[in-house]
Amino acid sequence: MALNHFIPEIWSASILENFHKQSVVTALANRDYEGELTQGSKIHIPGIVDIAVKDYKAAGRTTTPDSLSDTGIDLLIDQEKSFDFFVDDIDRIQSKPGFDDYTASAANGLAEDAETFLTDLLVTKGTSIASPAAIATYEDAYAAILKVRGALNLALAPKTDRYLIINSAFEAQLLSDSSKLTSFDKVGDSDGLREASIGRILGFNVVTSDFLAEETLPQAIGLYKPALAFVSQITKTEAMRGENKFADRIRGLHVYGGGVLRPTAVQVYTATE
Repeated sequence: MALNHFIPEIWSASILENFHKQSVVTALANRDYEGELTQGSKIHIPGIVDIAVKDYKAAGRTTTPDSLSDTGIDLLIDQEKSFDFFVDDIDRIQSKPGFDDYTASAANGLAEDAETFLTDLLVTKGTSIASPAAIATYEDAYAAILKVRGALNLALAPKTDRYLIINSAFEAQLLSDSSKLTSFDKVGDSDGLREASIGRILGFNVVTSDFLAEETLPQAIGLYKPALAFVSQITKTEAMRGENKFADRIRGLHVYGGGVLRPTAVQVYTATE
């Protein structure tokens, strides 16, 4: 049970690979800032301020500069989650196909934790759509999606990269017997999202997430993809001998954080009773 052949890079890479394959919302998030990640750090994302356009002629053909303020946000890397488990023999496990069973199990836990974090972030930091209605039919679900689309349009969110994240209760009505949308087009969906994807409707790529906290009422989140930022890294992976048993011990640390960069580009529709 020696640890001479333990390869931390192999364990970390395998866990991250499985993690991405099983994610839904994490696969949608903007990962552009991941290269700046360090444990306990804060990433500042500068905001873009609208520049005023003035009437040059009416101002006597003179111009004066405007002062601009930083409207950016700080992305906190404040989530730290660990995994820690015993195996009988690291060398034997790493040399056999069953090795992936261990990394897949750890990945499931990491995926569930990160998905819960991000879906909660979208609901709490996004914009709630006012005056929602009950959703009991396909027509009600379609009307709700129209309202989400309209809210994003009013917010001037780009019409590209739009996703609709729905819970199982919303999906049940959207795909009910009266629905004409049971053959959505899934062309273009990546492997990581294909199983969760329903297809496209009204300019949205529709995906179902079982991690939305709302379980009984239909809920839909209209997301302009770049508006959700997520940074993630398994920073440490190490092996050691178990202190009180004849086994090897594997443990690691997952550090991550996220933020909603444009609250109006995340529109949340929660149906009434």
